[in-house]
Amino acid sequence: METSGILRATECVVLFADIADSSVLYERIGNEAAAKRINGCLKAMQTVVMHSGGQVIKLTGDGLMAVFEKADSALEASSAMGMELGELPAAGEHRIDIRIGFHHGPAVSTGNDLFGETVNVAARFCEVASTGTAVTSSETAALLSKGNQRKLRKIPQRPLKGINRHFDLLELICDDYSKVTAVFASIDFSALHPSRLELHFCGESRVLDEGAHRITIGRDPAADVVLSNTHASRRHCVIEERGGKFVVIDSSSNGTFVVEEGGRSLRLRREELVLDSHGWITFGRPRGPGVDEMEYRFVG
Repeated sequence: METSGILRATECVVLFADIADSSVLYERIGNEAAAKRINGCLKAMQTVVMHSGGQVIKLTGDGLMAVFEKADSALEASSAMGMELGELPAAGEHRIDIRIGFHHGPAVSTGNDLFGETVNVAARFCEVASTGTAVTSSETAALLSKGNQRKLRKIPQRPLKGINRHFDLLELICDDYSKVTAVFASIDFSALHPSRLELHFCGESRVLDEGAHRITIGRDPAADVVLSNTHASRRHCVIEERGGKFVVIDSSSNGTFVVEEGGRSLRLRREELVLDSHGWITFGRPRGPGVDEMEYRFVG
């Protein structure tokens, strides 16, 4: 990038990363403690960008804007940021989550800032990303290596403020789910080949299949299924498809409860469970009168 004030057109990948719900952190742990936590996170994010071959253009309040020459570098930086922040010590229950957006295209550089549609689109991708994820476009994904393309999942189209173009959106999970414990990991996965999982919650229905194989659930307004239950966490759990099986992954404070049709009842705490053919899921509280429940059912 140029260091002078001369305008220069360039092809690049623009990335925005933002610390989610930073205002809530200030309210809960106080200004001084929150500022210290956020500054530490921003330093870690800047280090990741540098080590990934990118350049931080500017800080954007509780986030940053960076530029990369290659899409693979932007994706790998996104994943590394999620992993890096996941290793930082939590302030009690108040962990730091980020959301990221990146997009390839032409931009105009003045040396200390970037302008243009590519910048605007990347910023909007960041805004619509769920916590712990990065969102990009199919056209940017086409520039990735085959291995990195396989890390992305298609997600439903979302409105982008001020952007009139249509984008096919893809998502990268930036969290480290390797620390999640598998419940009943000895189950025979080869016997499970459902083609679709139907979900019913509060009068609405969703289907997980090859076209949409992951949903996020929680009190976060950006979640795919938004919960109003005060016992639920902002980022409560994820349900995803893995090669023909469907898994619920808990990341909440109070747990995710699964009741199978056969009567077995399970509570997940930072654990994952392969779902059986039919049952019910509740968030933060066991199934019972007055508790909102999600019914799931496999459809062959």
